[in-house]
Amino acid sequence: MTQIVNMVLDALVANVKLNMQTNISKTDLTYADVVKKGLLQTNKTKKNIQIGITGGDHEDPNITDGIVDLDGMPNVAIKFAAREVGGGQLWWRRGVAKLEAFFVREKLTEEQAHIAGYEALGRLMSLIEETSLAQLVDDYDERAIKCYCYGNTMFESGGPPNTYIFRGKILWQCLTERP
Repeated sequence: MTQIVNMVLDALVANVKLNMQTNISKTDLTYADVVKKGLLQTNKTKKNIQIGITGGDHEDPNITDGIVDLDGMPNVAIKFAAREVGGGQLWWRRGVAKLEAFFVREKLTEEQAHIAGYEALGRLMSLIEETSLAQLVDDYDERAIKCYCYGNTMFESGGPPNTYIFRGKILWQCLTERP
């Protein structure tokens, strides 16, 4: 059995792994030591960049999936007809990508840590939107169309004098078509 949200998560994780692990040197400060579907649960001090991609947001239960014109859905500057005569409807499937950057072993300056942390955030946002989803159709005939990022946060949460930590979250939503 398959369901579209799980399929989207798998596609996002595969693309991020390819471009933040496989196709990047392990010596690059923005190399992602951990890329996974689900919550981040590994030792933070032994890994630099960790990324966890989930459907929904366990920190904010108001981030729900829903039909595209449901009140409270973020406006991504695209207007869609929510339903078609004879069937079919468009939905937003929403989730988050958590990014944790623990520059503990490297002894970076604060400026170097800022540069590396925000580079990882920017790359992750681009990869989410670039992920090809056109081939994804679940057992219920729901089809993925395109992912969009609609918000993010990134902040420094520790550091001086040379063990800087950044935490971020990207809010994404995937347009799908249900029969």
